[in-house]
Amino acid sequence: MKPNETDASWYFAYGSNMVSDVFVTRRKISPVRSEVACIKSHTLCFNIMGIPYSDPAMAGIRAIEDEKEDKAVYGVAYLLSQEDLHRVVLTEGGGIAYDTAVLDGSLERDGSPIRVTTLIGRHAIELSYERLPSERYLGLLVRGARDHSLPEPYQNRLAAHATFHPLQTRRYQIGKWLFSSFWQRVAYWIERGVHRFKGPDGCVPKWFLIIFDCLLWTMWIYHDYVHCHLWGRGDGR
Repeated sequence: MKPNETDASWYFAYGSNMVSDVFVTRRKISPVRSEVACIKSHTLCFNIMGIPYSDPAMAGIRAIEDEKEDKAVYGVAYLLSQEDLHRVVLTEGGGIAYDTAVLDGSLERDGSPIRVTTLIGRHAIELSYERLPSERYLGLLVRGARDHSLPEPYQNRLAAHATFHPLQTRRYQIGKWLFSSFWQRVAYWIERGVHRFKGPDGCVPKWFLIIFDCLLWTMWIYHDYVHCHLWGRGDGR
């Protein structure tokens, strides 16, 4: 049963959750309603570190430092029950990649101000350290923006963003297989652990975050300083 609007709160999606097949069909979330919205104080970035050679980076948002810069993030505001909001947190990694934040947004339809809960990167990744999203992942953002008729200039901005393209040489493919055969298994067990140890709010405990961070940075340090020099980069840089 869907909640009444008075019992629900707005969640702002700017990444793959803009796609109904992902948000509703796969993640089993049932919005009361949805609206195109904007957060003028923040811009889209790709500061969520993923796995090299497959999905090096995922979408996040960061505060706009230059007020003259017109790069506000657009997305979809979903009106959700508290239970569904917790499910969003769980399906986005249980807090291992994102923190929740409440920000000021506005509805694109009439400019009405709203307070939205959204997800921001848990790690403060510098712009110079960001990696490129995969073509598959960015394609989801482009599709979601098109399906919800986000402003055309914003759709064009998404479509023009650079993506990670793996090389097709045999040496590169061997290196990709060697890296992925280990770290994709690690990712699988992390996902299992998130569902095993999640709390009522969808988040994992602090000790789980410590273990995750150790694995995440071990993986990226190994990629940046060892593996990529032998087999080629897996992050588009």
